Amino acid sequence: MSVWTAPPLIDKGRKPNKIIPVPPEYRRITLLRERDLLVHDLLINTNCVVVPHSDQSRITRFDIHGTSTAVERAVAQINKWIANAHIKSKASSAWAKMPAFNANDWYYDQVTEMETGRKQMFKEAVPELAEDAPKLPSAIVDWPEDLRSYPITPRDAFGNKLEVLNELRMRDEVFITLLPNNNGLWQVEITGYEARNVPIAEEHYRTMIDKVRADTLGMQHPLNMILDETEGLDVVLEEAEDWWPSRTDKVVPRLVCTPMMYNPGTFRRDGLHSAQLGFIQRSFEQALDAVRRKKGSYDFAIRLGSLVLGSKSVSANDIGKILRKEDFLKAIDSRVDILVKKWVFDTALGLKVLRRLAIAEHLLEPTKAAGFFGYLPATLKETRPMFRGTWVFRDPNALVSQPAPAPFRHAGRPNLPQQPTPATTAPSAPITLYVVQTDWTDDEDGLYEKSETRFYKLPPGKMAPKVNMDINLLELGESRGWSFALESLIPVQPQLVSAALTGFAKSVTMQPKYDVRSNNRFARWESTPTVKKHLVTYRMDKIYSFAIKETCYKVELTAMWYPMKQTPVWGLAVRHIEWATHLAELERLPVGDQARWGDTISTFLPDDGQMSSAHGPVKKQVKLDRDEKQDEPPRTGIRILVGRLMQISEIVSSVTALADGGVALQG
Repeated sequence: MSVWTAPPLIDKGRKPNKIIPVPPEYRRITLLRERDLLVHDLLINTNCVVVPHSDQSRITRFDIHGTSTAVERAVAQINKWIANAHIKSKASSAWAKMPAFNANDWYYDQVTEMETGRKQMFKEAVPELAEDAPKLPSAIVDWPEDLRSYPITPRDAFGNKLEVLNELRMRDEVFITLLPNNNGLWQVEITGYEARNVPIAEEHYRTMIDKVRADTLGMQHPLNMILDETEGLDVVLEEAEDWWPSRTDKVVPRLVCTPMMYNPGTFRRDGLHSAQLGFIQRSFEQALDAVRRKKGSYDFAIRLGSLVLGSKSVSANDIGKILRKEDFLKAIDSRVDILVKKWVFDTALGLKVLRRLAIAEHLLEPTKAAGFFGYLPATLKETRPMFRGTWVFRDPNALVSQPAPAPFRHAGRPNLPQQPTPATTAPSAPITLYVVQTDWTDDEDGLYEKSETRFYKLPPGKMAPKVNMDINLLELGESRGWSFALESLIPVQPQLVSAALTGFAKSVTMQPKYDVRSNNRFARWESTPTVKKHLVTYRMDKIYSFAIKETCYKVELTAMWYPMKQTPVWGLAVRHIEWATHLAELERLPVGDQARWGDTISTFLPDDGQMSSAHGPVKKQVKLDRDEKQDEPPRTGIRILVGRLMQISEIVSSVTALADGGVALQG
């Protein structure tokens, strides 16, 4: 193992800011002059010092030294070099070429660098001015009174030096200083050279406080509602069926129907009471208001899935137990997790539901598979699916320290002293998972085109997307539930993703001449050593979409292939075609800003079920009291949505009742 000689400005013992390993399948013989030119280009273009490590003339990793923004630029350039390096021949790489000088690019690079450097000063303290100089415009903002009773201060929320606000400081060109504590009152002073920047920065800072308030006061309140509560008195705990792709959680609750009470399925035809709709509307609004200041990539759908109790609270020993309905509801509202899985039908039942939806012309009509894109079929029966593949990887750039091999020596010679090899990463550092997602949509000729791959990541140590809404409407008699699923991931720019993952994404293709009616998997990919090592799990989805008449809602019936399962399980979801557009604002949300949704309910639940009129005035105050607006009646929008859910549930129940040998009740 050889290490490139670092420039004198880098201490050889200094820990790098970032380490980029080169995947084994991307390593090739690299001549010294090519490495020197690469390091030189990185220093000039990114202002980072990069130290390559080689083994038998093949670069195995890069150590990057620089500031956070500069490191990002270096990572992007190194990933590009890795992705292209393995396709170069030794002969072509032997002549390392200096790129031609472009005066125009150099000028704009210099201007951008100077402007960034100028804005860096706002991260420091307010400069001292001459005694006769005019005072800089400023504003003092008190820490809110409602947060003073909680053990959280500006330092807890924004860092010891308020470094979380650095992006706000640089964007608005203001100094933000935490003043000394004044008899328990924390204050922040906002100072700028331009008077117009101070009120703008103050508004952004108050938005950040609103975000802290929402996180601290717990605006998300779980709501579990048993829709068929009038149909039984007891809940029995049963074992999950064998077709489930994962049975880590295996205790399934089911309401035992009682003859003296209402007939099964009555709730679908009777509808929900105004009080129930009001609870759903309030929880819906609170959850969306809580995320309107949080940057991320969000997906929102209302899923119908199988019910199960979390394995942390119950075990297989509880199977067979019978609980009073009231005791069961108290348990899932406190100590027991109630989960709505993404699947709800096995392979055979899913196909029956698909055939039933394809003739439900009283409720559904054809729509494009991908919302605004794709081919519009003439009839429901001609609906063609779109395809989606989702793969989860451990971060290939997270190095795992391994013991250094013993140095080679001749027999009879003494052992050479060995220096302990420092760990490249702390053993206790939580892993980061990356998500790779690709769609295929059809055109008028029936051909499928692969879309641009999207990359996401999870916060370190997290194993699933963040759940931002906890509303579950339980059809307990059939062990199913509607989950209002608002989930979020962290979007990642492709150039910042390991070359192993971008290379994997390029290798993913659909099976040639794939029959869309098949129960076989539709995608294939290249399993390189890095892919095999870091792939955690995956899921392949075949999604059929049907529009709900007289609304902009649609039903998605999805066949899902999980690892170790040869045939798919099926899931069902309902979503509004505008929800993705509204939530897309959060993907590019600047620090201190919020989504311009106007009235949340009118935007996400239009009164006519059609298109909304978003981008109205933004509400300034976060609602803190759960009981605030308790008397507000449910609007037409929530009535339309829940009514459509019940109609879809009626169709599903008619199929599952026949599959179980029962009689389908006509509504």
